[in-house]
This record gives sequence, C-alpha cells and structure tokens, in this order.
Amino acid sequence: MLLKNLPAIAVVLTDRDILSISKESLEGADLIELRVDMFETCDDNLNTIENIFALAKKKFNLPILCTIRSSQEGGKKDIDNRLQIYERLIPYCEFFDIEIFSKEAPSLRQISQQHNIKLIASYHRFDLTPSVDELEVVFKDAKKLNADIVKIATMVNKKRDLETLLLFTLKHRNDKIIIIGMGEKGIPSRIINPVFYSLITYASLNINSAPGQISLQDIVNIFRILGVRSN
Repeated sequence: MLLKNLPAIAVVLTDRDILSISKESLEGADLIELRVDMFETCDDNLNTIENIFALAKKKFNLPILCTIRSSQEGGKKDIDNRLQIYERLIPYCEFFDIEIFSKEAPSLRQISQQHNIKLIASYHRFDLTPSVDELEVVFKDAKKLNADIVKIATMVNKKRDLETLLLFTLKHRNDKIIIIGMGEKGIPSRIINPVFYSLITYASLNINSAPGQISLQDIVNIFRILGVRSN
C-alpha cells in the first residue's frame, strides 16, 4: 500500500505551503496530497508545477498524492490539460486521484497502471449523503475502472448521514475504500470511519480543501488517544 500506517493521514498542501513550511510541521503525516487546482503561483505552467512536486519530494520525503480536482466536484479552478499534468508528474507520485465520472478517468487508469501508481477514484457530493443503495452504484462504477482505492465524500446534514457512511464503510471493510463525511456535522466520520477500515483521512495545515476538515495536529493527537497509532 506504500503507506507505513493504516489508517493513514494525508495532509493537504498547496504550492505556497511547499515553499514555506518546514519538514517538522508535517510530523505525523503519512502522505502529502498536492492539490494542483489550489496552486496559486503556477498559472498551470508545467515546469513550475513540476518544480513544486520535485521540491516536495526532496524536502519532505513522503509519498505524494497528486489531485487536480474538477471544479464540478469541488476544484478551485478549471484546468483543461489535467492528463498532461498528471503524466508530467509521474516521477514524483505514488498516488493519483481522479473523479469516477470524469472523462479522463479511463485514460488516467491506463497511465497509472503503466507506471505503478495507485489510482484513487473519487466521488464528491456537496449537498447531501445518498442512500447506501445509491452509494453502491457509485462504488460499482469505480470498480469498473479497476481503481485501486475508491473514495466517497458526501455532505452530512443529519446524524443519519453519519450512520449511512459508517454502514457503507463496514459493508466494504475488505475493500480498499476511503469514506468521508463533509461539513461540520461530518467531522466524526473523519475519526470514526478510519477506525473501521477507511484507509485515509485528510487533514489540513493552513487551508481546508473540504468543509469540516480537521487540522493535522488535532487528528494525529486524536488517533494517538484512540490507540489507532502509536507514533
């Protein structure tokens, strides 16, 4: 799985973070998610983006997850040449993330397989949490892609949504899944679901990439208290 701890903690960073933070500030993180759609200084310039990834690999020596999120599922800006960027960043990445229903997903699956990069096929709903049956349809579509990991993140509006996400997590305990509830009411899912086989939880350092995200320091401390991890 390329990760020393499961559940793993991914810290979400931007280009400005890579340029400014110290290695010590990422203590407890298992991997870095670099959100290219949140980059501020690159203007989609391939050379500049590549330099950021090269610096991140050298500076922090952690596995890197490259995400170029579509604006339709929460990305901060539209990027037309996503496949070209992913291909350029192959030497620096252990993981790619792409939306299950994006037109680029099948091509990125082929690219990632050719270069031994794990593909996270993701699905985001920022308005609600669908039923377990609806989530099953999403999961099956992700498996048709032959994704290595299926990530589902939905908005939690009521307690029952947390129950739905936990039930789905338990149902797929033997699959490689990431299940996240977004929003303030979804915060418990970022702690509970990883205890029950959701592989990765996402933490913030300076900027939240999704509503309800917990800080890296807090999630590390919570996991230690729960005995989920010792380091």
